[in-house]
Amino acid sequence: MSLMRSMRSRGLLLLLGVVVLLSCLSLAGCGKKKAADPFVYASLRAVTRGDTLSKNFLFEIDAPQFEYVKGNAGIVRSGNVLEFVVAKDLEQNVSSYQGALLGVQKLFTPVTHLKVRRVKRGGQAAMVDSAFTYALPRVIKLTAEETQTPGAPLPDLDWKKIEDAKNYLPKDAGGAAIQVQSLVARFVRAPKPAAPQQQGWFAVFPNATLEIVDLSPGAEWMLELLNAKRLPLQGSFTLTEVVENYADRKTENGMLGHIVGKMKVNWFRYANTFVKGAID
Repeated sequence: MSLMRSMRSRGLLLLLGVVVLLSCLSLAGCGKKKAADPFVYASLRAVTRGDTLSKNFLFEIDAPQFEYVKGNAGIVRSGNVLEFVVAKDLEQNVSSYQGALLGVQKLFTPVTHLKVRRVKRGGQAAMVDSAFTYALPRVIKLTAEETQTPGAPLPDLDWKKIEDAKNYLPKDAGGAAIQVQSLVARFVRAPKPAAPQQQGWFAVFPNATLEIVDLSPGAEWMLELLNAKRLPLQGSFTLTEVVENYADRKTENGMLGHIVGKMKVNWFRYANTFVKGAID
């Protein structure tokens, strides 16, 4: 009788052990802690201003309202402060981000920006492809000397009076480049007359046109933004070349009109931000 009780007790203990084991397995590991989410939730402003800390600079933010999106990059604007967010195919996917939480990584070159790594909606998170290329503008602070760059009426240039354009070239060979501030109301991206298979940017004035050269990819992206918003290109420019031959200047190049030379964009302004134009 005692033997039967002993066997029954062992059976009950064995059954209890199986139940405990199954319970542990159903909880994905008895005694194990759930892995912490590496993305720390914070507001966009707290993230970009460094008010919140996170290992590997991983954060979760509410999907922002974008001011402008082109390609893989977008701008979020808070007053006059600009923040840059990048994601693969952002232009195509931005509408689907509304109301979602974005897992982003804060990066610091070429400028501080946020790279989208995952999208969470309804508690379900999906990682996104982080292998893609993008171009961001280089935001700069102007020196006191740069803010005092003299103004010049570049829009008044006339292809018939090339001497006016020559006034903005160095007086002597090898002389220091002359920088002037001006405003370009109309600038377009169009095929280059000398090489139609190549696209270039042009500052188109009423009676003369200057080809814009040496633009950085990020600056080109910003020019697309300005054009989309119908804003002028306002900043500092340097003439690098003037077309001496009258017959060449006289030639009309469709919507580009009379091309009289080339110029570089030293820097230009958007909101309360200054952007470097030309490649170093």
